[in-house]
Amino acid sequence: MTESSSSSSPASVSSAKSTGAPRAPSQPYRHGKGWAIRRSYKGYSLFLSGYRSAAGASRAMRQKQQDIDDQQNPAGYGPERTTLAQAMQDYAMERLPFKKGAVQEARRINVYLRSAGLSLLDVQPVPSAKETPSRPAASTYFEVSLMPHQLEREIPKGLGAHRRAQLTANAKTDQLRAALATTPMADISRELIQRLVDQMRKDGNSAATIDLERSALRVLFNHARSHWRWAALCDNPATHLKMPRLDNQRSRVPSDQQLSRLAQELARCRNRQLAPTLALLAETAMRASEPLSHARWKDVNWTERILMLGDSKNGKRAVPLSDGALQALRALSALNGQEPEAPITTATYDALAAAWRRACKRAGLVDLHIHDLRHICATRWARVMPNVLHVMALTGHKTFVSVQRYAHVDAQDVVGIMRNASAICGPLAATLVPAGTSASPASQAAGAAPGAGADASAPEQAMGSNVLAFPQRWRA
Repeated sequence: MTESSSSSSPASVSSAKSTGAPRAPSQPYRHGKGWAIRRSYKGYSLFLSGYRSAAGASRAMRQKQQDIDDQQNPAGYGPERTTLAQAMQDYAMERLPFKKGAVQEARRINVYLRSAGLSLLDVQPVPSAKETPSRPAASTYFEVSLMPHQLEREIPKGLGAHRRAQLTANAKTDQLRAALATTPMADISRELIQRLVDQMRKDGNSAATIDLERSALRVLFNHARSHWRWAALCDNPATHLKMPRLDNQRSRVPSDQQLSRLAQELARCRNRQLAPTLALLAETAMRASEPLSHARWKDVNWTERILMLGDSKNGKRAVPLSDGALQALRALSALNGQEPEAPITTATYDALAAAWRRACKRAGLVDLHIHDLRHICATRWARVMPNVLHVMALTGHKTFVSVQRYAHVDAQDVVGIMRNASAICGPLAATLVPAGTSASPASQAAGAAPGAGADASAPEQAMGSNVLAFPQRWRA
């Protein structure tokens, strides 16, 4: 059993003002298999449990009291008078301008704001300032503002049926989320968040989706304690939860026939930019946000066949361009021109997602996402590139572990390369294996081991040219 502290439930503010001094200290007591301690201090009702000894519980309580003493001017109204949704809104206004994933995070936060009837977040990218050696690119990525509350989320054209199905499937989760949104931060316990996690599992949400929601709550409570000086939040209730096992590694690589059907359906899109934009993703293994948000025509070096991204998930990087990628860029330039400061495509992600979903349905493909194009490209190039470092240069990954999630190479792929290449140790094999010897089809089919069941004086079984044969000596 490890030492840990449970969440605290602050007393009323009026009580703290009327007493003006802490009550008489209470002593640690047995609680389950460990020790707990309960104490009122400067208006806060503190309860800590799960300690191995009475002395450990007392030390933890003294530390909590010291934290409250060190809290000089807590930001805002404090955790007792600030709801979860309001705290999320304040956090977003402070931190999202500096986060590359602000758009996705704002969507998750807006769900809570909408439930609480608060103004919603509007996140717009900041035009990139010109970068010079003396002035690096700005670290502010987005402008975050508030827009009037909308009860219903605006649904892009083509995604209506999908969003309605989501609302129906997550009705109970939305009820728990709405209750949390209007609960004061100080009253949110680990039990309440665990109920939300469990209901999300029952409603069929993936482990990755649940983990992202829990992560947003965990970051908020950490920020409130460290930056807003809310010392009353003695424990982070979004930690130590019983979470579903997170195994979001995908290996969805369609066959050539399936990709051909998908390409035919994408070519039917009325928006003529969508097909070449998706083709560019498939040929370069770029993330969807990279050509949509960061790539400009000035970044394309046609001679060296390089697309230089000024920013990406991992910072600036160079994207190698294959023949197919160049063809896709030519198709986009014919539609949009090549104004240096203009984006290479004006397609939006929502338009891409809607067209992708319709094309997959018509092509009879299930469980195939736009991001899978990154897997497909990395896998196909990994089968022919000399080593994994080349694949890392293509995908922009910094570690071998990361690229392994995208490049799916199995033993059958290795056999195919072996068949198309000469013997690795050709001179050595030619010396050790007599010319003209070959393995009989019967022995290969039977899988018999050399020398098994045969007389020592029998002629040697023939072996393939890629087998190293060593002479055997038998004891008399």
